[in-house]
Amino acid sequence: MEYTNETELILSSLNKDRKQLAEKLSDIDKLIKKIKYGNVNLGANKGMRVQSAGNDVEILEPEKPFPMKADLKIQVIKIMDILGEASKLNAIQAKYKEVTGFTANLRETVRNLNKHDILKLLQPKNSLRGLYWVKTDWLEDNNTKLKDSHKFEGFDLLFTDDLIEFK
Repeated sequence: MEYTNETELILSSLNKDRKQLAEKLSDIDKLIKKIKYGNVNLGANKGMRVQSAGNDVEILEPEKPFPMKADLKIQVIKIMDILGEASKLNAIQAKYKEVTGFTANLRETVRNLNKHDILKLLQPKNSLRGLYWVKTDWLEDNNTKLKDSHKFEGFDLLFTDDLIEFK
């Protein structure tokens, strides 16, 4: 098969396009890795609305990226902060998978955090089995009561403060 000038021109143009697309794909792969490992903050323009002297003032605070390279204990603490309410272990694991893309058995990590009084297990009194995990920071009245801001919807229907304990 003979190549004419037109054929060579078309081939060189296609090779140039292929090279440019390969470079773009490489750049996209690099960006995906940066986002995945927490090196890029995509929420830089999100902030909190604060009321000050009757005026609404928006304070922009960049969200901290998820610590992908941190120890699993740190990641579990961050997941609990993201959830923000009393949660079952399977909910913690599901949120971890959603955020990181990895499946992990967090049972021993959560129990280790409990041993160091970072997390507490909510359980009914006179029961051997706990139900929900909470951060120790979320407790008040000498670790006997969960703050209202960290209760899930329907918490007060299921539990009363005098019938639960945090271990």
